[in-house]
Amino acid sequence: NRGKISRAAQYSGCSITQRTLIMSHTFAKVIAHLFHPIFAPLISIYLLFQLPTYINFKYTDGYFIYVYVLLFLNLVLAPLLISVFLKRKNYIQSLEMNDVNERSIPYLVSSIFYIFTYFLLLNIQFPLFYLMVFQWATITVILLFALSLFKQKISAHMAAWGGICGMLIAVAWVLKMDTTSWLIVFVLISGLVGFSRLKLNAHSIKEIAGGFAIGL
Repeated sequence: NRGKISRAAQYSGCSITQRTLIMSHTFAKVIAHLFHPIFAPLISIYLLFQLPTYINFKYTDGYFIYVYVLLFLNLVLAPLLISVFLKRKNYIQSLEMNDVNERSIPYLVSSIFYIFTYFLLLNIQFPLFYLMVFQWATITVILLFALSLFKQKISAHMAAWGGICGMLIAVAWVLKMDTTSWLIVFVLISGLVGFSRLKLNAHSIKEIAGGFAIGL
């Protein structure tokens, strides 16, 4: 009887451990998808447009909506559709692109769309400071593309959230506004995203730190 109880307890312990591992892996995947770098431009612009600064009072709601639609079409929808096309043609094995060899073409596509969008924003007289923020985001994407050519698998997730943290620091410095609360929130999000990428074995600590540093 004692043997049966011991085996039952051991089995129960293993079952709980297995469920915990599955739940933590699922949680990591949810975080990775929820805070995907493809959404970073929209989040960044939204934060800038919420600032109580004279810059935002110069423009109408229609202007803001136009910018949101422009970014969504060029930096979210178009790259996503192209990635799906590349997957169907077997240029990439998954949309997560865990293999560094799969990242060059999607990064090149993203770089082209970022450059194209930059000139569109320039054409509609986008505020200079906001344009400089977008310019740095564009440079970051180009850097990710260049590094992928040298088989360097830098975390795009961390580059995106590091970029938002850097933007909030720049806002505090240039516009003299207190962004401490938002900065704490996004540093915590960055840590959560970094944990998820490690948990999924998508990146090493070096690749995660490198991504955050590039974005920042």
